[in-house]
Amino acid sequence: MADLVVLLDVDNTLLDNDSLRARLEDGLVEVLGEESAGRFWEKYEEVRLAKDMVDLPETIERFLSDCPGAPDAKRVRAAVYDFPFKDFVYPESLQVLRHISSFAKPVILSDGDQMYQRHKIREAGLEAAVGGDVLVYVHKEEEFDDVRARFPAEHYAMVDDKMRIHTALKAALGDLVTTVMVRQGRYARDLPRNSSPDLDIMVDSIGDLLKLDAGQLMGRCCSSSRSPNGR
Repeated sequence: MADLVVLLDVDNTLLDNDSLRARLEDGLVEVLGEESAGRFWEKYEEVRLAKDMVDLPETIERFLSDCPGAPDAKRVRAAVYDFPFKDFVYPESLQVLRHISSFAKPVILSDGDQMYQRHKIREAGLEAAVGGDVLVYVHKEEEFDDVRARFPAEHYAMVDDKMRIHTALKAALGDLVTTVMVRQGRYARDLPRNSSPDLDIMVDSIGDLLKLDAGQLMGRCCSSSRSPNGR
């Protein structure tokens, strides 16, 4: 059993997924044209609502099946998969993972479909940076029992940009977890400081985790909703 396991989200935590999505949209317009690209994103939303998750492989298959006259399937898949994922990793993310590895076990905890999400994590260089310790679930906030079984620890820290994840984890683990909100991306930009007792630490960027040590992430040296600088 580890003393401390640090669970790290991917999208808008270690990787700038908002910018990645914008680049993907531009790439699909180049391949498909405006009208067909619009239909692609309609299928994306259709799949997301039907499955309650983002599933790009299923989106591609439905688009190719339901939209006659679409370009060659290889070009569509290439636009989604042959993508410079490493370009969208936040500049200090890999340094942060090395820093955490010096005193804890870092584990990537993400959600989405198993094919595309794992491909993105691998091609971005994040899988290798955590020694292959990657978990992907449809709804990770419902899988904490499985996470604990796979990576038992005396204490956990959760690094994420979404409030619902921190709230769910606090409800499940209470004082066994330190929640770290990263104010990056569309879910966190408008979040006020000191907004919830479910947040132990807030940081403005992933790089701020370089200021945190094992004691802080185990809840020994920080009070609720404080930043690494004590604000």
